Order: sequence, then structure tokens, then C-alpha cells
Amino acid sequence: MNERRLPPDAALAAIVKSAQYLGGMVSHQEIWLQLGRLIRRFFAIDLAAFASRNPDGSIRLLHCDAADPALCGQLASTGADSIATVFDSGFLLTADIATPARYTLAFLPLGAGRRHTEYVMVLGLSGEEPLTKDSLGLYLGLAGLIETTLDRLTSQQRFLSMADNVPELLFEIEQQPDGALRLTYASRGSREVLGVSPDTLLENAEILFAGFPVRERQALEDGLRAAAASGERLHLTLHWRGPDQAERHLLFNAKPATGEEGNPAWDGAIQDVSERERLQEESRRNLTRLNQSMENAIQAIAATIEMRDPYTAGHQRRVSELATQLARALGLSNDAVHGIRLAAAIHDIGKIHVPAEILSYPGRLPEIEFALIKAHPRIGYDILKNVDFPWPVAEMVYQHHELLDGSGYPRGLQGEAIMLGARIITVADVVEAIDLYRPYRPGLGIDAALDEITAYRGQRYDDQVVACCLRLFREEGFTFADVNDMNIWKVKS
Repeated sequence: MNERRLPPDAALAAIVKSAQYLGGMVSHQEIWLQLGRLIRRFFAIDLAAFASRNPDGSIRLLHCDAADPALCGQLASTGADSIATVFDSGFLLTADIATPARYTLAFLPLGAGRRHTEYVMVLGLSGEEPLTKDSLGLYLGLAGLIETTLDRLTSQQRFLSMADNVPELLFEIEQQPDGALRLTYASRGSREVLGVSPDTLLENAEILFAGFPVRERQALEDGLRAAAASGERLHLTLHWRGPDQAERHLLFNAKPATGEEGNPAWDGAIQDVSERERLQEESRRNLTRLNQSMENAIQAIAATIEMRDPYTAGHQRRVSELATQLARALGLSNDAVHGIRLAAAIHDIGKIHVPAEILSYPGRLPEIEFALIKAHPRIGYDILKNVDFPWPVAEMVYQHHELLDGSGYPRGLQGEAIMLGARIITVADVVEAIDLYRPYRPGLGIDAALDEITAYRGQRYDDQVVACCLRLFREEGFTFADVNDMNIWKVKS
């Protein structure tokens, strides 16, 4: 049959069969041989050849399939100029050659949809009759199918090469009709991540799933189902024990997809994060030890201050606990509460520079001596300002005698210029000082202390802090008597 007169229904059948055949290709291996056979079989072509261009510009035939083998031997020389023209222009070209039989040839670019022509397909029919417009259109359609196949195979090859060279296990999991999970793809990273070959996982996915503890496996399966329902990614860190009995920490990432039969499926990656988990755990232990060392140092400082001032022994400890409760009642973060607790525990550190006889003076202090007392927030700041706390401890100590209306000391700060932590410590300090005994007067009791902060609520003392303090004492039963036996130095999470 002369292909130039191929009926429309036969031409359509040839295209459909070609598409089906090309769709089944999974590798570049012997692709030019397969394409040559496909074209000669479905399109009744006398010659099908494919050419590429070497770096020096010369033409190289990749494959030639012809009814007359002699034609293939002559094509590289007699058709070289036409092939080169198509490479340079990216357009279809027709030409005639005599070998000595006459052939009409079509030279078609492959890869024109990319940045440049990568291959040239040569189709030939014996005879002198020129190729029809319909025939050329049919060949262009075939060229488009081949380009799509080459793109697909190149993308697949690139993906597989990348997948097999990354340290993660890339996978595709599909849920079977009976609910079981099966791996339909596993990269070579499975050896590094799990110590198991990809072929082994593909044969028996239970090797992967059985390695998770029962609860974590259930969490994984529940998470996969939830991800399939919501369309969101799943991220889980799980423990896993493989056939070698080595325990690993695995980061499991999966995105919902759809399997070939319409079943739920998930694409993703598994990473071995055991070393990361080990380093994080070591970092947590080091941080705990650091915090404990810091608090031990603060405890020693607080104890030193109280030894010099026996009349106020326990004052900082009580203020610290009340400030802690107030910060929690205000809804501050655990980290912020921790910083306020430590600042309150050493808020009077500046008194270490005040003579002991002034601290224990049994009456109202003369003006000069009282000026020394008023300097203790600044002295405390100077002592602490170069200590690298994770919180503004030095500034809170500096501000703990400042009042909202500017009547405090040592800087006369007002309103929002006073940080919240300092406002909390101020209320706790005032309440404790009025409630309990001082050298210059007996304790006035908690009612007098609460009356003081109520009278100047919103004027000297922060309104919200006062509200929390009143609630703690009047509704929740807080009392300083409970603080004396309390170990406030215990590191809190």
C-alpha cells in the first residue's frame, strides 16, 4: 500500500496504535530500533531513520530501518545536508534522492517544542510522486507523539536518577481494596535509611510497617487516612526497628495521591533522623544542666543577700513565688514566667552594697541612709547587666521600684516605659513588704497590703496585675505561709 494514499480511517488507526505502543515504553533502551519497527509496521514506510548531531557538527545516524538496506548506507552522505538544515532551522523539509531507485523523503525535527532540535526523523517512500499535505500532517502528528514519549522517558529517567542518588527513601504507597498498604515504588535510598533493599520492600511492605511500635503504626495509618481525606501533607517522626534490630528515628513525609486503579495512594519520603534526634536530646540535656547551674548561682546570690539582712530572710523567695503566680495568671508564656521568677528571686541583689547596719536599722532611716537604700536597684542593674540571661533580668531589677505615675525610683519611669515583668515584681514586692515584719515596724497583715494596691490601682500599680493579685489572695487562697516550705528553685519545664 502506498502510504501517500493511506485512507483517513487507516491513518487514524496508525496514529492510535502508535500512541498505545509509545505509551507502553518505559526505557530509552533500544528506543530507535523500536521506533523504526513501529513506523515501518503501522505506516507502511519504506525507510525510517533517526539522526543526531555530534559536537563538531557532523551527522550521526542513530538507527535506520529500510526495505532496501543499501539506502541506509547512502543516507548519511546523500541526506546529510538536508538533515543539517533541519537541525539549524527546526522546520520540516522534503527532498528526493536516487540510490539509483528514486525515493521521496521527509525530514522532521524532534524536540522542536524544547529549546532546540535534538534529533531528526527521516521517513522515505519509493517513487517520484511528491508527499501530499495530508501525509506530511500525519508525519507531524507522529513526530509529536514521539517527542512526547522522549520527554516522558527523559523526565522519568531524570527522576529515577535523582531518586536513587538522594539519601532519603522515596516511595509510593497504595492502599489495596482489602485495606492493606503496599509499596508500589521504593528508591535505592531504602538501603541507607532502613538497611533493606527496595526490591525487598516492594515484595513485602510489612517489613516497613511491622518495624513501628503498635501505637505509632496506628498513628501512621490514621495519619495517612486523615491526609487522604483532607489533601494535606503528613509529617510524623516515628521510632522504627528493622530486621537488623537497630533502632532508628524516621521522619515520614507523605502527600495524598491516587493509585492506578483509583485507590488511595501517597507519595513521599522517609528520612533517617536518628542523629538529629540524638543531638536535639543532648542539646535539651545541656540546656537543662545550664539552667540548673544558673539557678543554683542565683540561689547562692539570694542566700548571700538574706544572710546580710536577717530581718527580711525569705523576702526574695516569697516575692518570687507571688510574681510567678501573677505572671501565670496573666497568661504569659512559660519562658516569660521563668524569667520573671528569676528576676524576682534576686531583685534586691543591689543591697549587697548597702551596709548591714542600715539594712537592719530598727526605725525610720535618716535621709542620707535612705538614699543609699534607694540606690540598690541601680547597683543591682550594674551587677547583672553583663550577665547573658535569656531574659531582661537586669532591667527588671532596675525597674522594680518604679511606679506608673512616675513617683518611683531611681529613674522616675512612667506607664508603658516600665516593662510588664517589673510591674509584676513591684506589686509582689509591695504586698510582701506590707504584709510581713520589718525592722522599723511589725507586719501589717495581708488586708492592709491588698488595700494599698487597691487604693493605687491603675495609678501606681498596674491594673491587671492588681486584679490578678486580689483574685489570688481572696478567691484562690494564696498565702505566703505556703511559700516558706516551697522549693521555688526547682527547674520548671
